[in-house]
Amino acid sequence: MQPVFFKRAAFVGVALMIPFLGRSDETQPTAGQLCEAWFGASVLRVTPMTLAETNAIVSRVETGGQTLGWVFRTDQVPPVCKGKRGEISVLVGLGADGCIKGLRVLAHKEDNRYFKRLSDAFFRQFVNLRAGSDDADIDAVTRATFSSRAIIRDVTEGAKHVIALPEVAAQTKHSEDCPLTKTAAMSHN
Repeated sequence: MQPVFFKRAAFVGVALMIPFLGRSDETQPTAGQLCEAWFGASVLRVTPMTLAETNAIVSRVETGGQTLGWVFRTDQVPPVCKGKRGEISVLVGLGADGCIKGLRVLAHKEDNRYFKRLSDAFFRQFVNLRAGSDDADIDAVTRATFSSRAIIRDVTEGAKHVIALPEVAAQTKHSEDCPLTKTAAMSHN
């Protein structure tokens, strides 16, 4: 077991990657707290990946040499979507099973009056959603339609892009009931 110092030091790379610039008055969790909440308390390292032929910035979350998933900012992977007033930056945790583990708005320029309508229930719709799934049925929020639709597109398309990266796809675990890997039984007569 490593001392707490090393565990906290492992998050320095992600902490530098995540400036909390939103207009929120509430206390923002640290990168380490978010990764522990999304991937479990056993997270020991979060390291930026070197990706071939892309300018996307993605970090690998791992423990004991085993990849637990990836963390990325929607403003650092394509496509970059805009709300009514501009770009919305969302931190997304993507598990090794190809499912979204959590997300957190980092920065936005939207009107707080409308943006505050995006409740926890809106964000919970993304949890356990399979990246690359074409059947994402996430409801936009009335009176925050531009913002919620931008976040929906940003997160789903960003996760689809990240999961398709060769460096990520090679490490993604597909469960038996995964609709992406399940094939129909064929007769051999």
